[in-house]
Amino acid sequence: MVEMIKITKKFPGVIANDGVSFAVNAGEVHALLGENGAGKSTLMSVLTGLYRPDTGEIRISGKKVELLSPRDAVHNGIGMVHQHFKLVPPFTAAENIMLGLHGLKEIYNVKKIEAEILKCSEQYGLAIDPHAKIWQLSVGEQQRVEIVKMLVRGAEILILDEPTAVLTPQESAELYKTLRSMASHNKAVIVISHKMNEVMENTDNITVLRDGKNVGTVQTGLTTETELAKMMVGRDIIRKIEKEKFPKGGRVLEVQNISAIGDRGRLTLKKVSLKIKAGEILGIAGVAGNGQKDLAEVIAGLRQVKSGQMFIGEQNCTGTSCQRLIDAGVSYIPEDRMTTGLVPNLNAFENMVLKSYRQMQGWFINWAK
Repeated sequence: MVEMIKITKKFPGVIANDGVSFAVNAGEVHALLGENGAGKSTLMSVLTGLYRPDTGEIRISGKKVELLSPRDAVHNGIGMVHQHFKLVPPFTAAENIMLGLHGLKEIYNVKKIEAEILKCSEQYGLAIDPHAKIWQLSVGEQQRVEIVKMLVRGAEILILDEPTAVLTPQESAELYKTLRSMASHNKAVIVISHKMNEVMENTDNITVLRDGKNVGTVQTGLTTETELAKMMVGRDIIRKIEKEKFPKGGRVLEVQNISAIGDRGRLTLKKVSLKIKAGEILGIAGVAGNGQKDLAEVIAGLRQVKSGQMFIGEQNCTGTSCQRLIDAGVSYIPEDRMTTGLVPNLNAFENMVLKSYRQMQGWFINWAK
């Protein structure tokens, strides 16, 4: 269905893709595997019209095409879910899906469009609420909106960039079931990933990129993780991990009967209690939208507690400000890193000092220090 022939894409001082050839057939889930910086996302950005190749050609169903913009890619049945979603947070799921729909007139039937969205989401097991605003949805739910948006636009070639990077194992398993369902409807599915265990379990073929070059394409059932690792890094990988045991200490965090209201105005935490000691790792599991995010935000001071208590060490920190929790040693890596965790317009140094600059002496930040 898709064939990319000797694609080269250069940036100042970097050859991102160096004569890469790549092909995927209808009804196939094909993984594009490689380390960070191997050229995977760049190659798919060429296929979606975001970048223009310096050399090479693209064929769809045997026909040479010129993809000069994302619009050209959409018209050729290509859709992509980027690692960082392209959604408008204040808009509803339905409004985001409607954006860019071909042939949509100034006066349109909202109910008809919502019915089409629900039909498409039910066909592939992608449960979404068309009326929910994007900022109210978990990352997993936002990803489903992105996928439905592609399907409603009639995409036959679906590309997903690191789709499981921010998903729980359960959500990842459900996602791959959906992708397999799409392939069974004769769509071509391309998954960009660096997670070997996932692509080994859920794909038909795997293409490995290293340093901007195609190292090779293999059938998933005829290869091993060891062989793929060697293809990715160019040498044998010795996996030997020795885990050192640590003694457990006193209480570090405890929440007692915590209840809180979620973004949609309903009770999402109902008398939740947990306790963790020094030297422990505590896991919290659950399908998207079942309160994990709300609990993390309560602990980080980002969400108000309706009832219950929270202790950091021996200190009662219920209802405490974010700054006091930071000073108490609480750090939070959110699921939506680009919106809540980082300020994209600031550089790495500036982002790193956002929580600690108040501890510095004087009026100015000593960047050299």
